[in-house]
Amino acid sequence: MALLLAACSPSYNWRELTVADGRVRAAFPAKVRSETRELPMPGHTLAFTLSSAQVGDGVFAIGHAVLPPDLTAQARRQLGEAAQRSLYARLGLAPPADLPAFGAVMHLRAPPGEPARWLHARVWVSDGLLVQAVAAGTVAGLPQAEAETFLKSVVLAPAP
Repeated sequence: MALLLAACSPSYNWRELTVADGRVRAAFPAKVRSETRELPMPGHTLAFTLSSAQVGDGVFAIGHAVLPPDLTAQARRQLGEAAQRSLYARLGLAPPADLPAFGAVMHLRAPPGEPARWLHARVWVSDGLLVQAVAAGTVAGLPQAEAETFLKSVVLAPAP
């Protein structure tokens, strides 16, 4: 019986990598793929790069964008809050009036009646960089311990 369970369990092969042009270090549970897309915003277009690994139906990702140096503190904060709200929207949830502090762990679960999905995430806006770390998947397919391992491993380096 134990052999059958082991054969059905996804394997986590943790490796520490730097992403975001060396500004973020994280432990990923599998080989990482990266892709970049353009995000339009008033007066700017941001290149948003997503580095992700998948194990079973769990996805572990770090997304980042270098922010323009002339972006005001208010605009940086609004961009970070928009990133937080997008995580709630991803699961069909209304964001709270008071969003978590940047860097705080967010534990979100799809509402009743929806497929049993959840995500664990952190969002930072600092040193001219927007960073979003997310572990997402089904409740059955993404163990909370693995999601926490990933999020706890994320470290931002100071700006060069």
